[in-house]
Amino acid sequence: MGLFGEALILSFLVQWTTGSVLLEFTVMSQDMMDVPVNQSAISFPRPPADFREMAKKLMSTCFHRGACNEQFTEQLIWTHDGEPHLYFSRTSLLTPSIFPLSLQPVNFAEKMQNCTNMGHMIDLMKNSTEGPRCFMRAFMAPLSWMIIMQNGTELNKEDLTKFLWVAKPFLETMPPSSFMLPAFSQSSHLAEMMKTFGEVFSVLSEGQRNAIIEWVKERVAQNEFNCLLKPPAISNLLQKPNKDASSVEAVMSAPRAPGNPHLVMNATPQCPSKMPWLKANVLKMMGPFLSRLSLEEAKTIPKEQLCEFFRTPDFSPSFQNVSGIQPNLGRTFFQRLKQECSSSDNFTYYMDRLGSLACFFDGAPSLNLNLSRKLLSQIDNCNNPEIEKVKRQLVQNILKDDSSSSPEILNSLGSAVSVLPLSKLSRFTPEELNNTLTSLSQVNWSPAQAKTLAKKLLESAKNISGEKLLSLGTMVRGVASSLLKNVKAEGLLGNESLKNMSEKMSSLQRTALLEAFRRDVNASELVKGLPDSLLSSVSLSTLEKANLSSVDQLQGRGWTRAQIRCAAQKLFASLEEQRPGYFSDIKNSELQAIPAMLLIYLPVEKIQNLSDAVCPAFMEKMKEANLSSLPNSSPARNALTKRAIGCLKGNVSDLSAADVLTLGPLVCELDPAWMSSLNSAALNSTLQALASCQYIQQQHREHLFRLLTTTYGDPASWSEEDMRVLGPLLLLNDTAVEKLPSKSWIMLYLSDLMDSLPGQPAVLPPKEFRTWFDLSALRRKLFELKTSTTLQSRRKRELASEPTITYIEDLKQGNVYWTPSQFSKMTVQTFKDAVPTLGQIANYTTEQLTALKAKILETWGSVSMLNESQIADLGCICQSFSTEELGNLSIASLDTLETLTTCSFTQTQRTAIWQAYEKASGISIAGLGKLEMVGLGQFICGLQPSQIDQLNSSSFREAADVVGRAPCPPNIRDRLKEKAVAAFGKPETWTEAQVSIMGNIIAGLSAVELGGLNSTVLPFIQPSAIPLIPSDRLAALSVSQLKALGPDNAAAVTEAQRAGLKVDQRAALDEAVGLKTARAEVPAVNSTGISNPGSGGSAPLPLKGGAAVESMAGFVLLMQAIALLLFGYVL
Repeated sequence: MGLFGEALILSFLVQWTTGSVLLEFTVMSQDMMDVPVNQSAISFPRPPADFREMAKKLMSTCFHRGACNEQFTEQLIWTHDGEPHLYFSRTSLLTPSIFPLSLQPVNFAEKMQNCTNMGHMIDLMKNSTEGPRCFMRAFMAPLSWMIIMQNGTELNKEDLTKFLWVAKPFLETMPPSSFMLPAFSQSSHLAEMMKTFGEVFSVLSEGQRNAIIEWVKERVAQNEFNCLLKPPAISNLLQKPNKDASSVEAVMSAPRAPGNPHLVMNATPQCPSKMPWLKANVLKMMGPFLSRLSLEEAKTIPKEQLCEFFRTPDFSPSFQNVSGIQPNLGRTFFQRLKQECSSSDNFTYYMDRLGSLACFFDGAPSLNLNLSRKLLSQIDNCNNPEIEKVKRQLVQNILKDDSSSSPEILNSLGSAVSVLPLSKLSRFTPEELNNTLTSLSQVNWSPAQAKTLAKKLLESAKNISGEKLLSLGTMVRGVASSLLKNVKAEGLLGNESLKNMSEKMSSLQRTALLEAFRRDVNASELVKGLPDSLLSSVSLSTLEKANLSSVDQLQGRGWTRAQIRCAAQKLFASLEEQRPGYFSDIKNSELQAIPAMLLIYLPVEKIQNLSDAVCPAFMEKMKEANLSSLPNSSPARNALTKRAIGCLKGNVSDLSAADVLTLGPLVCELDPAWMSSLNSAALNSTLQALASCQYIQQQHREHLFRLLTTTYGDPASWSEEDMRVLGPLLLLNDTAVEKLPSKSWIMLYLSDLMDSLPGQPAVLPPKEFRTWFDLSALRRKLFELKTSTTLQSRRKRELASEPTITYIEDLKQGNVYWTPSQFSKMTVQTFKDAVPTLGQIANYTTEQLTALKAKILETWGSVSMLNESQIADLGCICQSFSTEELGNLSIASLDTLETLTTCSFTQTQRTAIWQAYEKASGISIAGLGKLEMVGLGQFICGLQPSQIDQLNSSSFREAADVVGRAPCPPNIRDRLKEKAVAAFGKPETWTEAQVSIMGNIIAGLSAVELGGLNSTVLPFIQPSAIPLIPSDRLAALSVSQLKALGPDNAAAVTEAQRAGLKVDQRAALDEAVGLKTARAEVPAVNSTGISNPGSGGSAPLPLKGGAAVESMAGFVLLMQAIALLLFGYVL
């Protein structure tokens, strides 16, 4: 056996020698020599250039799995003749205890003389123990996949099974960009491949899953229908695999002919558009990949084949614990099985075989007690917006027919116990809850439910142990902050469960827990032992005391736009210094070395001058680009799109769908005028890709919607399949949403769409960085569809006359569309049960609040009769109370204030609520510590100016980041600024990190103080503070200071503020946003069909601020990472 075979096992069996030595292969056990002699004769392939990196990556997983009990570092060194050696740099002795006695080093070189091929090595590997086997597979996995790719048609089934077993770790880590599949078509081989792919299904990307489905379809077409899905290109069919390729990716991407190319070239026809390829045997082979079929494929499975598969033992495993099934696909499968493969009477007999398809069960009201329990146990983890409604119905079935005791009901409901209203949860005794604590601790509770249960379980406890706190699991959200601030760090800090627990906590709870920990451990120990979910709540002063000295301790923070843009400018300047005109003659490899997140900041003129030679690297980078960090009207978006289109070459009408999709996220920037010149296949594909865009240029939207309706017709007439692939584009036109027909499948699709879209942040970002989604029309339409009933006799729709608990829990934020008269018709019991949900809506109208207040008086008599739990549940409905009523509320808990702080109270109401808390809690101004200031939230604005002067400066310093978010009026902001000066010193001395946590307090700085700020700290001002700065004060900033604001802050300047600036100051703002030339551009459509984004004159600027800015530490780390990457030190 040569050096290559020796190297494969060398990493497992090494002896300590002085320093670092080059080891030759001396590995194998006597026990492992008894192997079969009828081995596959396939020899070891020549290792590719990237083999070292792949093997190293796989080996690291062995360490993480505990295959080796000591750390060591290896370097794989290649000699000039391509033979590998392993170089070990050891910092500690690799003890013999790692391996069993049978694997201890002996005269291994002599023992391995007979190991001359891949098959023999695999047998040796299988006979080894787990530790050595893991490392051996790390080397063998990429090579085995190369063998399958190169020799797939020549392997027998036994050899293929061996190589697939070895290659599995490589498949689990293969990047999507390198994912290629072999060309063999034997049915037995296909089944073996799909068995392995099924085992790694959970770690594959959606793109890889779809590629495998298409690959199977191609193989089935050849085998069973003797046709090709696509006409083969002659050059591709005749080209042989490149067995001397320099990388595994090159080997995998080498084109191969399906079978014998000379036989299929002219004889094999193209497959019909609707080929019934999904027969029972193929369905069985597909396994979990059935959950990723297209809706059209699922609908066209032949009935007899689907039903035959449904009755086999292989059906249930195919859908067992498969997550991520698209709701419309799941419903289609479920309905077909129910209607075509069984009668309505006996379908429930198959219920326990449905797996994840049980999530789409639609006959819950008709189920008896036993069947309700059975279905309930199957729908814990479902991707179906309607599932809560199903759970609620099943629970009703169980409670109606079950006469069991309370503990038995708690056990039988499982996670569905979360649908019980507070009135029922509050009836369980502490003993009953403790008996079922294990299951209750894993349920997804609402804050109000968690509070009810925690209060029951902890009763009147004054202290809580770490063990008890962990046992509460998800119910920890209901633990009072007054209890958390007394918890001991022992048993919690460093505990893995602390991460999950803290993720369920509110901001106030996390602050209270950190206060408790801080008493027990020093700052350094605290920061090192905290999970990421708690680190964001650590105060700046604590971080300053933590003595962080390692980059590793700071990794994982996100970069801000200002940081990225600054880093890009520094990088580009550095490269130009190294070689003048760097980007005019940049090489493909040099462009490839620049991270995509920086490349998009390349100046427009440099983007335009990039040569065609770098098109491969440029297009690859554009696939990775995240354009959300660029302003929406940045000219760079236009320039990047033009350059990418230039790389496509050829006429627009000749471009294929695949060509256009190589633009990646730049597809979202295409002008509809250019798209209209595409051929029909490319146009359809492009429009479908646009449905995934997070932003579409304002000037494109009207034209795009016209192109959409020209291509697909009126959305009101779209098919279910069209709606599924194009649905998000409906949001381009509110009228189209409003005119959608009242059909059940439309309602279900719109529910799915709403569930899939990103939620609106609590604080809207500036317009220049805002997505294009406006969900108001969609929410209104969903409300209309969900609350309407069709009167069959008159074919007329009517809205539900009153809110019921079912409607309210289903609508959530959509409850804002009930009319005041409908709220008035709500029953008292429904109102009691629905209060926690209704209380979370912050934007009721005055008339709605009046109706809801009347319901409060009907339910509880008067506002003065409300206890604190009821006040917390009422939440934002408390906005309906008068100033006098608010001032007399019984609010003694910071947790209640935290619940109310998300609502839109007026300044006079804030003052009244602060006074109510001050009176009920008996706290003094001097007694307000960090925890109390954090808990007050917006109600700190209710303090009198003289009271703010009395705040403890040290506590204020600790709580400044939370106080800075409060929406206080100018006179209070000015006083808070004075307190900030007392806590942090004069503004001209403030650091980037200090400015970052000041938030809205910055708006209280005087013109002189603003003008005295160092330019380096200006990008770290919170964008929400910018619109609050009086115009005359903002005008005190110099041109250089305005340029230094950064894109987010400059974009947050209002038109009223701009009006107070000079011409050169406004130009500086535009430059800071990234719109240096945009405002002067004339709208035009050039030969590429891409319009200039500055069309229409001056782009509107936003009125509100946005996301928080990270500390300067993040910028330092970013620059370090970029330097390492560019100079080759990042592996």
